[in-house]
Amino acid sequence: MNNLARLSVLILTLVFSQMACAETTDETTTQAATDKQSTVTSTNDVDTFLANLKLKVPSMQVDYAAMSPMPGFYEVLTDGQLIYVSEDANYLLSGRLFGLQDGVVDLSAMAKERADLMRAPMRKAKIDRVPDEEMILFKADNEQYRVTVFTDVDCGWCRKLHREIPNYNERGISVQYLAYPRAGMGSSSYVKLRSVWCANDKQSAMDTAKLDQEFGTDTCADPIAQHLDLVNEFGIRGTPALVFESGRLLQSFLSPEDMLKAVKRDKETLAAANTPAQDSASD
Repeated sequence: MNNLARLSVLILTLVFSQMACAETTDETTTQAATDKQSTVTSTNDVDTFLANLKLKVPSMQVDYAAMSPMPGFYEVLTDGQLIYVSEDANYLLSGRLFGLQDGVVDLSAMAKERADLMRAPMRKAKIDRVPDEEMILFKADNEQYRVTVFTDVDCGWCRKLHREIPNYNERGISVQYLAYPRAGMGSSSYVKLRSVWCANDKQSAMDTAKLDQEFGTDTCADPIAQHLDLVNEFGIRGTPALVFESGRLLQSFLSPEDMLKAVKRDKETLAAANTPAQDSASD
């Protein structure tokens, strides 16, 4: 084995051992990194960078951009993927970035966390503006939490999530659906979802569609095109996609216990964000 191969094996060993020891980033570390990132970003001309990038790659839709911990590069979220682009927009790197100064730290995961935090208020505001009648709500009797789910009837994980709705409801979690036919408007997925949204009893129609794979023929002036607009604005690329009350986004299925942990954590985050700082209370 040559020296380069030995180095590669060493780096991979360090990375995977670190990931095995801690699957999630410590909240204090994440917050500190986020604060540091905000300071760095504010001192750089992001607008100039984005203008240069637009000239080089006109078709690229940028959801988030900030200076990365790697000198000379911006971290850019586009089409749900995190990439790194040089300040002059002449070079682009794709892949996960790890820091080695303080152990092995997954900097790409932290960047995605920052991007999600920055975009959460926008998602929350847009979800809040969706009329109740355009959603399909499965409400918990003792509602304490509410999760918005973008769903597709042809998605196996979406059907699995739907089967868990009674268990979510038992834990005080209401689920409200928006439509995301992944094959697009006019597709068979769209026609199936349209029959659900246009049914007189939408909850029963959703149950039948998800659990029995049986669909009606109802048509109406459905809101699915508007739901797809939100999909694109939010950067959603898969189903089920969960939007929590804070606007945080998770594109994954969660078991009832994991869902409860996630909504509790989200509510704590939202409460902390809405609590005025008390630092100057004694002044």
